[in-house]
Amino acid sequence: MNKPRILVIEDNQSLDDLLVETLQEDFAVSYVQDGATGISRVLADPPDLVILDLMLPIVSGESVLKTVRKTSAVPILVLTAVQDKGKVVDLLEAGANDYLTKPFDLDELTARIRVQLRTANTAGRPVSRATLQIGDITLDPTAYTVQVGDQSFPLAKKEYAILKLLMGHPQQVFPKADLYTAVWHEPYIGGENTLAVHLSNLRKKINQPGGPQYIQSLWGLGVRFAPHAEAGQ
Repeated sequence: MNKPRILVIEDNQSLDDLLVETLQEDFAVSYVQDGATGISRVLADPPDLVILDLMLPIVSGESVLKTVRKTSAVPILVLTAVQDKGKVVDLLEAGANDYLTKPFDLDELTARIRVQLRTANTAGRPVSRATLQIGDITLDPTAYTVQVGDQSFPLAKKEYAILKLLMGHPQQVFPKADLYTAVWHEPYIGGENTLAVHLSNLRKKINQPGGPQYIQSLWGLGVRFAPHAEAGQ
């Protein structure tokens, strides 16, 4: 049985190492150390649970929480040094599922993780590997294929990741830098040609000649998946 996947968004290396060591027996644990990368990872490959620190570089934990909650119901357990109950209430109202105040007990953290995972499973939260279908486009995560009408096309790993992210947020425009970072987990610098090649390959498979143009580039803005695209658009 696959272990539940936990993403830790925390910039303290010592705490990251401690959490991995403590949790790795029962969970598949990975971590990132800034808020921007955290957002990209959650959107591109949703984990089963997020452990989120509030004091993060680049993008704050509060901003990560608000951004993720726009599109994802992934359980989020917040780690905070804040003792202000009013602040904690604000976090819960913004979408946090639970919180622990630093310093915290590791056994209590583990117990709270299990509670959130049980709650998520009971609620029937869709699993990240589910087949994704919009109109006549079906993305199969098991076979790594996309079916367009009655035609099926194999996908490279990065092509699949790009399409999954775009189809998971139809009509949302992703700046190319954000799209690249979300899929490759590295800065966009130098990745423009790589992304262009993968988008071109996807268009050849999905944007059928004379048919709907599902993957669209908006000049100066980014890329989106348009589920109701008109032929030749």
